[in-house]
Amino acid sequence: MTLSLRLLATVLTSVGLAIVGVAIVMGLLARDALIDQAEGRARLIAGLIAAEANRAETFLHEVDAASLLQIEAQAIAIGRLADASRPDELARRFAEITAASTIDDIWLLDGSGRPIARALDGIGLVEDAEFDEAGIDRRELAPLLAGRRFSVSLRSTLQDDFNRTLRYAGVRLRPDRFVLVGRIEAGGDEPLPAAGLVEALADQEGIEAIWVVDDRLQVTAAAVGGARETALPEAGRRLAGRALDATSIDRASDSAAFSTIGEDALHVAAPILGRWNIATGLVVMRLPRDRLDSLLVDVTTLGAIAAALAFAIGSMIAIVAARHIVRPVTALTRGAEEMDRGSFDPASLDAVARQKDELGNLARVFRTMAREVQNREQHLEGLVRDRTADLRRKNEQLEAARQRVDEELRIARALQGAILPRPIPEHDAYIGHALMTPAQELGGDFYDCFRLPDGRLGVVMADVSGKGVPAAFFMAISRTVTRAAAQEHSAAGRCLHDVNEAICAQNPHDLFVTLFYGILDPASGRFDYANAGHNAPFVIGVDGEIRELPPTGGIVVGIMPGLDYAERSTSLVPGDTLFLYTDGISEAMNGDGDAFEEERLKRVLAQASAAPLPVMVDNVTEAVEAFVGDAPQSDDITCLVVRYLG
Repeated sequence: MTLSLRLLATVLTSVGLAIVGVAIVMGLLARDALIDQAEGRARLIAGLIAAEANRAETFLHEVDAASLLQIEAQAIAIGRLADASRPDELARRFAEITAASTIDDIWLLDGSGRPIARALDGIGLVEDAEFDEAGIDRRELAPLLAGRRFSVSLRSTLQDDFNRTLRYAGVRLRPDRFVLVGRIEAGGDEPLPAAGLVEALADQEGIEAIWVVDDRLQVTAAAVGGARETALPEAGRRLAGRALDATSIDRASDSAAFSTIGEDALHVAAPILGRWNIATGLVVMRLPRDRLDSLLVDVTTLGAIAAALAFAIGSMIAIVAARHIVRPVTALTRGAEEMDRGSFDPASLDAVARQKDELGNLARVFRTMAREVQNREQHLEGLVRDRTADLRRKNEQLEAARQRVDEELRIARALQGAILPRPIPEHDAYIGHALMTPAQELGGDFYDCFRLPDGRLGVVMADVSGKGVPAAFFMAISRTVTRAAAQEHSAAGRCLHDVNEAICAQNPHDLFVTLFYGILDPASGRFDYANAGHNAPFVIGVDGEIRELPPTGGIVVGIMPGLDYAERSTSLVPGDTLFLYTDGISEAMNGDGDAFEEERLKRVLAQASAAPLPVMVDNVTEAVEAFVGDAPQSDDITCLVVRYLG
């Protein structure tokens, strides 16, 4: 897509998105305004109903207070009557009063609060008078009995099938005489406002129906289109339940209204707040969606018209701007292409460079840069020609040097292989086989087999620290010194002592070598050995049992002079095989960093305990290669096998 098309698409997309976004926001704001208006009307109606309920509640409280004063006056009069009557006549007189008046229950108590006489609904109850059975909490009489108050009032529920509520007034006549008078109260909750008010409010424009529900979601008043109706739809019931739960959890939201939009109507619920700002009920309103849907359609239509106009105007502006912007950019692009082909003429950008804007600055900078690049290219081409010729000569010299080094390394590797005994000395009492595979061109491992002056067989396995050329030279020195010491000393420990002394005396680079030296007596099968920090060899028995030669505790050769090396001996029976190796086998690593280890080596040796020695060596090397896989060889692999024949 060209730059002009991208500019045009960017402008049109931005304008279109902005117009559509504004239209959506306007529609949402209009919808929210209608919902807020509906919620406000619901709060207003709830306030009117709450005010009427509060006035009714105030009237009921005043009536209740007057009733309480009347009961107290009746209690005082009954007390005076009790003082003027004989004790045996009290129950009868009280029964006559409860039967012929509005008083339903009379108690006469002594100074400790024990009932003296009682009458209930025209029946005298002297012996059966118990506070618990009457549902009276004795603790509420404590201020009266203690003399702290002249009168008390309380409510109690009679324990009968009618579950009636009695209002009591207690009066202290004298310190040893109290009267408690009770009258049944009218049952039921406080009535919610009359349905006439709800019907009048439901006649307002834009309201389809109004329901007034109590805190149990029971409809107490309702009006639908001016006619009474008690059924609350399911959507309104769910909204009322949610509003009631919210107001009961958070008192700060008691004055808030709740709304929900259905397929055909908008339902709004607002709490009716009584005394102490407690919700005693809810007003649920249903409003038609016609106005809301009409407003959304109008806003969407206006948004579409505005978007079309904006698109048209934006398209014309974008086309003009794109042509003005793209023209110098095209000239710069053409100049860059000519610069790449080497045919650029700086004068072709003079028209663009005369502009006083950013593109003009860019053209001037590009033109100056192009001249400098052309001059530098000419200079660099000359330098490249000179450097190329010089590099060619250097490469030829390096290649000749590399070939010379490779040839010298090849010869050194051949010489290193030549100094190791390829054929093991032949004898009727033993046979042997050996293998060394260096990790680099030259290795640091070495083995050796030689006959001693007394006819015994000397066996050496060693591993020089490091790799490459230094290790190879140190290996040659160590082998030579070991052979010389072995010819002079018949004991393996004394031989290693002299080898350590000689190597420490000519070791400028502080290299060291782990070395195992053993002497096999072909006549008896006795094998004497000393170990200078090397891997312990294995003895593979005729029965396939593999055992490791016990260590002698020797330190590696070349660390410090003056060290002694202990010796140990073992006996070989005909068919036993000695397996000497370096850590290039046991410490061979695979791609996951796991080592081959001695246990895996033992299992491989056990599988070929009676096989020919070359087969045994091949099995070990093949097992190591299979374990390592594609991982590079990390160390020299060397092993020596000697089988005692007896």
